[in-house]
Amino acid sequence: MTEEELKKIQSELTEDQIRQLLYLLQKDKLVELKELARKKCKTKFVSVMRKYINKFFKELENDKEFKRTETVNLLNQTRKTLNNVHKFIKNKEVVDANSLLRSAFENLIMGMMINENENTYTEFINLSIDDTTRQYTKPQKLRNDFRKVLRKLDGDLFIEISNRNLKEMLDEFYDKMCLFTHSSIVVNAMIEIEKDDDLDIYVVALKQNAFFVEILLYLCLKYLCNYKKDPIDITYVVLGWYVLISDIPKEKVIPEKLEKLKKLLYADLNKEYLEKNKENVDFLTEEAKKLQDDIQKNPTGFVELLIALVK
Repeated sequence: MTEEELKKIQSELTEDQIRQLLYLLQKDKLVELKELARKKCKTKFVSVMRKYINKFFKELENDKEFKRTETVNLLNQTRKTLNNVHKFIKNKEVVDANSLLRSAFENLIMGMMINENENTYTEFINLSIDDTTRQYTKPQKLRNDFRKVLRKLDGDLFIEISNRNLKEMLDEFYDKMCLFTHSSIVVNAMIEIEKDDDLDIYVVALKQNAFFVEILLYLCLKYLCNYKKDPIDITYVVLGWYVLISDIPKEKVIPEKLEKLKKLLYADLNKEYLEKNKENVDFLTEEAKKLQDDIQKNPTGFVELLIALVK
């Protein structure tokens, strides 16, 4: 942050707010704030999300006019699978957790698309259709069509993302899960990294992915129940993302560790793939920078959020 940016922030804060900010940003206070933020995200985001997921399922199961029981069943399976994903994450079982997460993601998208598209439903119930004859239930087709559903779910999260970026996001997410489901070199790399207990970085990424699917499940159910209120404050979703990112052990993000991963992934042979992956990392880095810019543009709101955490 430049001196000019600091002066701008200072000019927009009262003396009392500046004192509170300086107090809260002390090293020992930052540790305390992080744990407070984690607890607030759990009570105001995660717990609320899961409470309403249960509420929405009860509504759909009791709704005699809802015509797609298969949709409810597939989404309920997504919920059950996610519970197991979180158990595997806790035990740092990265490969199995990613494999299950792919299954949860597939059930979620299929469940929504058979509700939204009659042609998809017709193919879904026909067991004689195979890869040579299927049209609407191909994974790529399902993901492409699911973008339209995302637009209906929640404007705050998806309205500003272009169709192209939505496609890339869904495809990239699915492709990464497939690498763990199939016997790829990535599975071998995770096994080797696990031997040195170096999985922390990947566990953080896995947590983020699992919450992403769970948020999608919540939004899909909210949409199906035509629930117009917003029980979750988007602030705590963003804050939760920051908390997860801050959990990455900086001492393990060092050249030696990265070189080990490159070697395990045969970097010379897979240069094109790894370069593509770097572009996605750069995109996420840019998105994170936008969040920092928003804080700088609204320092008062940032200070108020910090103060709210310690109340």
